[in-house]
Amino acid sequence: MPTLRILSRKDIASIISMKQAIDLMRDAFTSLSSGQAITPVRMNMPLGQQGQRALFMPSFSEDLQQIGLKVVTVNPENPRHELPFIHAFITVNNARTGEPIALMDGEYITALRTGAGAGLATEILARTHSSVLAIFGIGVQAQTQIEAICTVRPISKIIVFARSPEKIDRFIDQIKQRYEIEIVAAQSPDDLLEADIVCTATTSLTPVFSAENLSIGTHINGIGSYRPDMTEIPSQVVSSATVVVDHLEACLSEAGDISLPIQEGIIDQSHIHAEIGEILLGLCPGRTHNQEITFFKSVGNAIQDLVVASYLVKQAERVNLGTEITL
Repeated sequence: MPTLRILSRKDIASIISMKQAIDLMRDAFTSLSSGQAITPVRMNMPLGQQGQRALFMPSFSEDLQQIGLKVVTVNPENPRHELPFIHAFITVNNARTGEPIALMDGEYITALRTGAGAGLATEILARTHSSVLAIFGIGVQAQTQIEAICTVRPISKIIVFARSPEKIDRFIDQIKQRYEIEIVAAQSPDDLLEADIVCTATTSLTPVFSAENLSIGTHINGIGSYRPDMTEIPSQVVSSATVVVDHLEACLSEAGDISLPIQEGIIDQSHIHAEIGEILLGLCPGRTHNQEITFFKSVGNAIQDLVVASYLVKQAERVNLGTEITL
């Protein structure tokens, strides 16, 4: 009878670091752009009138010979009740036999791999001397964005932009406990001019900053919007930036940051410079000069989850971590 290894959030956090997750994103994105992974565009199923949704994200890795499936539920009302914005779990199966291998918490992996993807994009695209990070959002995703960016660049200051002033001090206090660097709440939109790197991790339906508040040479990671009606980045910025995406097909169908400027006639598909995997494979260049604005747009891809989950299974087996059940 097949056995299934169950891994909790605590289990996962004990056997993987952000640096390891960033390294795993290299494998994920190169396999995606080289055709070694199959990742259908996620199924996004509305559940109610208040924005509730269920997302189903399958993937197959030819290299790993494994199948992954992540199921995510999204409920915008949850934070009001002190519940997570999302709930998620990930399953892993042997692709040759179909046997189930593992079931694990997906919330932590989602935040980890999303942060790691942006960290990898920052390592490739941001100027090497970048030291000031601006973060939009104060949720779980914002925390892993900060962790990832601090892993790949010598960040000395973080400027936090948020629409909930009553929560921003608590968020800053949490971050200060982990990093001995200057962390401040933004006092004006003009504070963004100081940033070398900008990360947007919100659920906003409209741009969270204006083009005139962005400095030349800035690198942007847009990771919050995952539907065509959601947009964090102004179309003017998208049109002037070198645009790199995690997965072209997914971003064209799901990312409002990309589809809206196309609909407006401001850009067309040819404006998208490359998938990040194509840059990693040496098929396209990354940043070419210090005055260039670079924009990495990610809607998240199931191969990221599978690559991380597969690594976790190996590590858990090595140290006998988690709970095994017989089906």
